[in-house]
Amino acid sequence: MPHFDHHIHSDRSDGAVSLEKRAESVRIRPHGVSDHFPWRKGMRTDDDVLRYLDDASRLGLRVGLEYDLGVAPPLRPTTRASLHYVIGAMHQVEIAPGQWVRYDDAVSFLTDRRHTFTELKRFLDPALQGRIRARTLEIVREGIERDGIDILGHATMGPLAALGDPEQAYPEEWQEKLIGLCVANDVAIELNEAYGVPHRAFLERAHRMGARFSVGSDTHFELRPLDRTEEMIRAAALPADRFLQGARVRTVADPG
Repeated sequence: MPHFDHHIHSDRSDGAVSLEKRAESVRIRPHGVSDHFPWRKGMRTDDDVLRYLDDASRLGLRVGLEYDLGVAPPLRPTTRASLHYVIGAMHQVEIAPGQWVRYDDAVSFLTDRRHTFTELKRFLDPALQGRIRARTLEIVREGIERDGIDILGHATMGPLAALGDPEQAYPEEWQEKLIGLCVANDVAIELNEAYGVPHRAFLERAHRMGARFSVGSDTHFELRPLDRTEEMIRAAALPADRFLQGARVRTVADPG
């Protein structure tokens, strides 16, 4: 069975492809749609999400969201339950009140849109690295416990990944804390095609600790082969039965 691609964008957020075209591309490989929430045009409230869900479901698509951890407002439990899955992902981090670290430059570097990481010197600061790691754990925990995410998207994407050595940027103890959060709550760890994260040692640790996984191309354009992801799966010897196939497996109690 081919791996289900959970992380696909459409023109409902920053993708270039309509929901109708996404419904046709499931013939290439099984996939859902998971647009950004919040998004400035049309994905700002629960009602917007439910309209998106209705429109995509009518086309036969599995429907998720890419929920912006640390930024997105809480969804109603009924809204979350209506979706097939929710991907929680970080695109910035608030390391102190009003002090934000944006990932835009790192994103451009990691996706080869820029040949140099212009903020390299800034992120060589051990104190800043430590604060980013600590806040990441706090924000992911909130996403799991409060927001009920099903998948942790591009878990180690960001400025620390752009430094070049993920084992140095993300010490083993930190990796095990992040993986442990996911394992304890049955949250899948995404293998992200666009960024090539997480790295092999992280995936091997996650497998030993009993993690689930998911595949995410994170495409905003046409579907392309998952060559990088397939190599990540092979190199870390991840078994197919530990991958999600388009639906959540974890259960989250209604806080109300």
